[in-house]
Amino acid sequence: MATTPNTQRMMNAFKRAQADIASIADWIECELEKYEDDDEVTWASVGSLEHVRENLIETLAFFSGVEQSEIKRSLDELHM
Repeated sequence: MATTPNTQRMMNAFKRAQADIASIADWIECELEKYEDDDEVTWASVGSLEHVRENLIETLAFFSGVEQSEIKRSLDELHM
């Protein structure tokens, strides 16, 4: 199958988005490591992490097609 310029642009955009998402996930992991010391945790940091968690659940639901409630249930099961 011949690759058209439009197909090539589409694949480049797809690969860039994939790479950016992976980089963002790594960046988030680095940010989480900042809170490994209990002395750094405040109620403000709890609120920030809870906000990020909600946004990530919403993003995962959009990306995967899985309902947010199902994702939250799965997360709850990990902590039982």
